[in-house]
Amino acid sequence: MKRLFMLFGLLLLMPLQAMAEIIVEDAWVRLPPPVADTAAGYMTIRNHDGQDVEITKVTTAIAKSPEFHTMQMHDGMMHMQKMEKVVVPAHGGISFDPGGNHLMLIGLTRALETGEHLMITLETSDGQSVMIHAEVRDMRGGDHDNHESNDDQGHHGMHH
Repeated sequence: MKRLFMLFGLLLLMPLQAMAEIIVEDAWVRLPPPVADTAAGYMTIRNHDGQDVEITKVTTAIAKSPEFHTMQMHDGMMHMQKMEKVVVPAHGGISFDPGGNHLMLIGLTRALETGEHLMITLETSDGQSVMIHAEVRDMRGGDHDNHESNDDQGHHGMHH
């Protein structure tokens, strides 16, 4: 009888999970040098919906001007360019990794500390909000299982 109630409860929750359009995985922010007023954030955003989802705004109390950026090659040099919106394809995803697409936290409101979790909100074109907890990670030395790379190298398979 207990199993029957648990199964019934799970069945009731399934439609709620199906309504979730986007899921954010492995959100983290690179610890900047102490004098920096910017930091870079990384994550993977997946869309389980049958239609593209547009992220039109990002907000956080930790930065005055958070922006999604893409990296593009121009005249043999990589340049950052602000993304006015982020389109997460239907049944697909987009990655924000070191050396590629990333979240710039411009105008930090205070110094960041390794291990703390930052609250970041993504807003979609249809008015929905997704709250993210991003861990601050110190990538300045030692072995890391995180996507550490040389920021001067471009990434193949970058989504635009």
